[in-house]
Amino acid sequence: MTEARHAVVTGVALVALAGALFGLTRFSKGGRRPPPAASAVAPPPKLEPLAAEGWLVELEVPSFSSSLAAVPLGATEPRPVVLALHGGADRPEWACGTWVGIAKSRPFVVCPRGTVGSDGQFGWGSRDDVERELRGALKALKARFGRHVAGGPVVLAAFGAGVKPALEIARTEPTFFNRLALVGAGPELWSAGNAAVYARSGGQRVLFVASDAERLAASRTYWLFANGAGLEAKLRDLGERGLVFDAEVARGVADEWAWLVAGDPLYPE
Repeated sequence: MTEARHAVVTGVALVALAGALFGLTRFSKGGRRPPPAASAVAPPPKLEPLAAEGWLVELEVPSFSSSLAAVPLGATEPRPVVLALHGGADRPEWACGTWVGIAKSRPFVVCPRGTVGSDGQFGWGSRDDVERELRGALKALKARFGRHVAGGPVVLAAFGAGVKPALEIARTEPTFFNRLALVGAGPELWSAGNAAVYARSGGQRVLFVASDAERLAASRTYWLFANGAGLEAKLRDLGERGLVFDAEVARGVADEWAWLVAGDPLYPE
């Protein structure tokens, strides 16, 4: 098995949010002023059902190969975004399919290509290049799908060789990349100091998933760093399977997805 093995699980959930606002009773020289009537907080405006040529579309990104985006077809309200970095010798199509299943088809899943190798598979270049490609893909997504794309923070997900640039990028803007899902984190990628800066600057939750002994040891260290820094962190050990993202690993990540996005109103329970 290699980094290129993936699986898809699908499903869609939708819940509306509501609330109430009450005024305070006030007294004045002229007598008692009645409180204003309570008014409900308006839900997000209803949008036309999101349409595209298919569930997976291409996004043109200047200076880079096109990125792919999995689209929540039929959505009638703004949807959140997952930015997914594939592994080494991998493909964005596989990453998009896997994370759509994990997230139960609710968010947009944006999957940059990275750099192409002689075998036609994809890897990653420098941190700066990966960051520019990610931001270009996100800009292209918003330009194409407009109000269907929710504003605010995104989930940054990565597997194998994609974990290193994901962690480097998350540290540059923790308030935007405030939830991380890291599958197969290798050694020497994150320090206690990095975790502290990420936590102080807006990072919220980190999920570490490991399927082999070496990466489990690294992830356990990162998990300890994260907890010591005050982050909400979770470690999922999937046993000795090697560095893979097969159906079993995808199911393990999916089991923890609700925990990762808990508290985000764009992911109603």
